[in-house]
Amino acid sequence: MSMRVLIVDDHPLVRGGVVGQLAEAGEPPGVEQAGCLADALRVLATTSRVDLVLLDLDLPDTVGTSGVETLRQRFPRVPVMVLSAAHDRATIDRCLRAGASGFLPKTASGERLRTAVRAVAGGGIYVPRDTDGAPTRAAWGATAAAASAGGGRASSLRDLGLTDRQSDVLRLILRGLPNKLIGRQLQLAEGTVKVHVSAVLRALNARNRTQAVLAVNRLGLKLPE
Repeated sequence: MSMRVLIVDDHPLVRGGVVGQLAEAGEPPGVEQAGCLADALRVLATTSRVDLVLLDLDLPDTVGTSGVETLRQRFPRVPVMVLSAAHDRATIDRCLRAGASGFLPKTASGERLRTAVRAVAGGGIYVPRDTDGAPTRAAWGATAAAASAGGGRASSLRDLGLTDRQSDVLRLILRGLPNKLIGRQLQLAEGTVKVHVSAVLRALNARNRTQAVLAVNRLGLKLPE
């Protein structure tokens, strides 16, 4: 079954560009379009299925991250990925705090767009690894338990108490892979992956994958490729 995506942007040329980039995928998604948040809410209320919302931050009827917050409140099962001309670290952090499952600058390539769409629609997350040439270091209230307890900063995955296998799982979480694909990559049963994911979240004092990514960035942890 083909993925269905809702593109929300008040510029028709931008929407058309995104549609064109998505159409280059091997199995292009079905696309709905909206020019403002109100139109997006109507589409979501009347369409049988939407797998992902691609949301511009600067809409005529939104302020800051209010569009993300409204979508998450009204349609919590539909993931939201922000497409924005502004891609500084503070903006990315605000969007993730508001409930976005992904963030992509409008300057990103079509290949990067398609990768991000697949990751977020598949239940993963997508966060840029760099903004303005610098590593993303978005702040998050929940820090890793090891760092909090010591009043300092964890310097390695070992400091967090992660095993080698849990570190592998965390690396794939940061790439936006859902549990099923993590299992395939590591040749693990999906149930085993869930156990490792739970352990990783506990170690990072995170409630979900987005918080885990933010905690890793905040702590400046380096993971092997």
